[in-house]
Amino acid sequence: MVGGQVFLEFPGCSGRVVAGADTVEGGCVPFDARSSPPGSSGSYVRQWVPVGTRPARPGPWEPLPGVFLLLAGPLGAPLAAGRAERLVQEVAHGRHDVLRELPAELSGAVVTARRTVLFRGVCSAEQLFFRSAGGRAQWSSDPRDLLDAAPEFDRETLWRACCGEDVFVYPGLERLLPGRLAVLDGWTARTETFDRITPLPLPRRTTLRQYADAAYESLLTETRPYASAGRIGVLLSGGVDSGTLLAALTDHGADVVAYHMHTADPLADESPRAREVCRRLSVPLVTVDPPGEDESYFPEGQDFPLPFNHVWFRRLDLTARRIAADGVRTVLSGIDGDLIFGPLRYGLHDVAVADAPWRERAAMVNGLLASRWELSRILRSLRPGRSLYEDPEGTAETELASDFLVPVPGAADLPYDPDSAAQEHTLNLTVWRPYGLHCGKPWGGRQPRRLAARLPNAYRVIPYAGRTIDKPVLRLAAAARRVPSCVWRHYGRDWLASPDETWCLRHPEALADVLGGPGARLTALGVVDPERLTAVLADPRALRHNAESLLCTAMVELFLRDLAQRTEPTGELRCR
Repeated sequence: MVGGQVFLEFPGCSGRVVAGADTVEGGCVPFDARSSPPGSSGSYVRQWVPVGTRPARPGPWEPLPGVFLLLAGPLGAPLAAGRAERLVQEVAHGRHDVLRELPAELSGAVVTARRTVLFRGVCSAEQLFFRSAGGRAQWSSDPRDLLDAAPEFDRETLWRACCGEDVFVYPGLERLLPGRLAVLDGWTARTETFDRITPLPLPRRTTLRQYADAAYESLLTETRPYASAGRIGVLLSGGVDSGTLLAALTDHGADVVAYHMHTADPLADESPRAREVCRRLSVPLVTVDPPGEDESYFPEGQDFPLPFNHVWFRRLDLTARRIAADGVRTVLSGIDGDLIFGPLRYGLHDVAVADAPWRERAAMVNGLLASRWELSRILRSLRPGRSLYEDPEGTAETELASDFLVPVPGAADLPYDPDSAAQEHTLNLTVWRPYGLHCGKPWGGRQPRRLAARLPNAYRVIPYAGRTIDKPVLRLAAAARRVPSCVWRHYGRDWLASPDETWCLRHPEALADVLGGPGARLTALGVVDPERLTAVLADPRALRHNAESLLCTAMVELFLRDLAQRTEPTGELRCR
C-alpha cells in the first residue's frame, strides 16, 4: 500500500541501512526509474511501484514511526492498517511466524534503523539479494544494485549458464530461498525458516483419480482471487497445464482471453490444440506471431539483471507487448505444472514403496518392463538413491551440445534446483514489469504444492504400452473437465526447438557477430573458444546440434555486455 492505494503487484524493493544511523529515509520510485542513485549516502529504503503509478505521497508504507514495510510481489487483498501495524511490531520483536499470514507469493522487508528483516514467501518467485558487512546492510530485487565494482565471475558458473543451466552467476551476494528470512544488522546476516510446505493430510492408498480431483480443487482455490480482478490473460501453449488453468478460470466465470505464441514451423506448431481448447471453453484466442525471418533474434539495448539463458526471450517480449496493448494487466501461466507434478525423479524403488493401491503398483511395474528404458537401468533404479531421470545414460540423452565452449574438466552434473528461478526473476524484471504486467503462476501456489508434497513419485509418470506418460494427475484432472481430449491425450513433445535450429542454420553470421566479434566478453573471459565456434558455425550439422546452446550463450553474452556498461568504470569483468 502506498499513499492509500492498493496495487495488485509490487514490482520490487531495495535499500541500505548504515549501522549507527538514527533515521532511515523512505521513498517510492516507479519501476522504470529504480536504478537512479539515492539522494544521500546514508540509510534509505525504496518501494518500487508499477510503471505509470504516481503515489499520492512520497515514501513507502510506514505502519509505525521509523518502521517500514516494503513488498515485492502480488498482495492480492488490501492489507488493513491495524494488521500491518501488528505485523511489523511482531517482526520487530523477533516473532517471525506472523509473516506466514502474508500471501505465500510475497517477499519483502521490515526495516528499522537498527536491523532489517528480509523475507521470501514459500511460494514466491520474488528474489531478494543481500549482503551485510562493513557496517552496511544492503538488499535489492535487482542484484546489480549491490555491486561496488565489476564482479569476478566463476568460469565454471558462466560455462553452466551457457549450457542452459538455471544458475546464479553473481559471486559474493546472498539470496533468500523460499520460506526463509534473513536478519541483517550491517555486520552479519542470520537466516532461518519461517514457513514451509506441509503435505496435505490425505488418506493412505489415495488413488490416482482422487489425486486428480484434489489437484483441480487446489487450482480452483488458487485461481479464485483472479475471478473478480478484471480481464485476465492466459499464456496458452496447447498443453495440459495451461489448458486446465484456463478451464478453472472459466469455471469461476472470469473475464479471460488466451494468448498463444504461434510459429510457422509445422514441427513446433501447437496452435490447433490451443484453438480447440478455446473453442471448447468459449474463450477468445489471440495469436502472437513470431519475429520475422529477417528480424534480429537478439534484443538490442535490453536491461538484463541476470542472464536469461533461454531461446524464447524475443517471443515472450512480443507477447507481453501485445498483452499490454490490449489493456490487460494480469497474465497467468501454467508453467509450474511441470515442476509441481512432473517427474523430477522416478524409478523402480519409487513404485515399490509408493503409497498407492497394489493393483496400480503392479500395473506400473509391468509398464516399466515394457518401456524404452533398458532392463539394466530399471534394475539399478531399485536402489533408493537412483532415478531413471538422473541415470548418466539418461542425462547424456538430454544434455545440450556445447562443442564451441572451452571444456571445463571435472565439471560434474548439478542436480536441478527448483528454487533458483534466475530465469523467472529475469522475466519479471525484463519482460513483464516494464509493460506494467503481473504474471501469476497458480500451479505454483500453496495448495498445489501441498498436494504435490503428498504425491508419490510413482504418480508423476505412468509407463504404459511402451510409452511414459508424464503428469498423469494433471491429465486426469483435465479429462474430467472440459479440456478437449486432443490436449490431455497428447503424447510426446512437439519439436519445439525446430524454429530456433532453423534460424541458426539461416543466420550463422548473426551468431558470429554476437559471440565472435571483437568485443565478445565470453571469448575474453575464456568461456567461448573462437576456433571451435568458427568450426561449429561452418558445419550445418554441428550448427543444428549446438543451436540451443548457441542461443543460450548469446543471451549470456548480452547480459555481460549490459553489465559491463554499468560496471567497467570500476574495473573490467574477470573470471577466476
